[in-house]
Amino acid sequence: MRYFHKFFLSITLILTAALAVMEYSCVAFSLNHSFRRAQDSGLMQHQLIKHTIQSTILNTLSGGIVPEPRLSAIGENAAGLLGTGGGLLLAGEADGIYYSDLASPQDFGDIQEGYINYQVVREDGAVSLIVKSEFTQSGRRLFLVTKQDISQVFSEAENLLAQCTRLYFLILAVSTAAALGLSWALTRPLTILRRATRAFGNGDYSFRANIHARDEIGGLAQDYNKMADTVEEKIRELETAASRQKRFTANFAHELKTPMTSVIGYADMIYQRKLSEEETEQAAWFIMNEGMRLEALSFKLMDLFALDQTGFTLEETEITTVMQDAQASLLPSAEKRGVEFVCQAEPAWVRLEYDLFKTLLLNLLDNALKSGGKHVTLLGRAEKELYRVSVSDDGRGIPSDELMRITEAFYMVDKSRSRREHGAGLGLALCARIAGIHGTKLEYVSETGKGTTVSFTLRKEAEGDEA
Repeated sequence: MRYFHKFFLSITLILTAALAVMEYSCVAFSLNHSFRRAQDSGLMQHQLIKHTIQSTILNTLSGGIVPEPRLSAIGENAAGLLGTGGGLLLAGEADGIYYSDLASPQDFGDIQEGYINYQVVREDGAVSLIVKSEFTQSGRRLFLVTKQDISQVFSEAENLLAQCTRLYFLILAVSTAAALGLSWALTRPLTILRRATRAFGNGDYSFRANIHARDEIGGLAQDYNKMADTVEEKIRELETAASRQKRFTANFAHELKTPMTSVIGYADMIYQRKLSEEETEQAAWFIMNEGMRLEALSFKLMDLFALDQTGFTLEETEITTVMQDAQASLLPSAEKRGVEFVCQAEPAWVRLEYDLFKTLLLNLLDNALKSGGKHVTLLGRAEKELYRVSVSDDGRGIPSDELMRITEAFYMVDKSRSRREHGAGLGLALCARIAGIHGTKLEYVSETGKGTTVSFTLRKEAEGDEA
């Protein structure tokens, strides 16, 4: 059973029970109240008639004895006080009945002197209150029975019940309609959430639960939408990662195929043909050149995959040491290319992994030296709590539409130059990984024909602190 049906039926049952209890309580209270009034009225009237009979007997005493015919007349006169629908019986202990207009005989054995007995009797569809009492007057023991019709009390109760029943069904109908609308309003957000989860499960990750309520269900919808945003973002990241992996595999296969084709071709040429010494030397050079590119590619890939491991320890290091070490490593290459290489570094202590950080600097500086410019600068500058490292060149620069992709594995801005330099497009991808390990990221500023600046920041440490 759906939650809507459960909710609607629950409200309807509660309303039905509540209205039924209310109707029963109202009718029962009214009947009980009316009956008590009729009972009190009947008892009071019985007492009044008894006092009237006693007074009449006292006023008509003749020699201390009231004759029997006179008692009959007294009873008949007293019966007139009951009005229509009433009845009276006056009897003596020894003389029998003096007067009676009751249709059925009465038993006096249950009457005790000084007490009044009463009972409610149903006869032929009528309800009567019969009151009995026993009293002694002028030495004569008398029995008095009065009968009053109280059918009106129950008729009023039945009329009230009929009116309450009509009102009950009217209120129940209106309440059921209201409960139906309320159930729909309260369960509709759940239906929307269910539709959203079903759509999400079917692959529609953009579907959201459009619920603006400020209650628990609205909060649940907001949490669901946030979760859906996160999942969609993760799925998009996974799709992007899968796409990059696919491009990585394709580029890797391509990068392997090109040098291997050259190596196999020139090796087959040497094996199949008799070449001159110059031709053999040229073929060997091509094989060596492509082999060096394969070697560089394998080393870069190993470094790149190794950075996926965890557990690198960053130690406090005086940063000028590693920057000067990187400068010393590349000075011969700069002199060979005719590039002026300047290193300016302010002293500071930072946390880094020495070998990885040196690899980062060497790759950035190597790209700067190969940029075609004449000046390369390695600059280190303190900025309050941070230390900024930047590598600048005045080379060919990087087009703005390619800046977002230069850290992708195997991506090369100038493929022909990269292959001539034994590059594979992995250097900046490696640098981005190393920067991430050090809690920073690379920032690029480049202008075509004017050069490129790559920079990143590290948090400074107080000199002499333990790692």
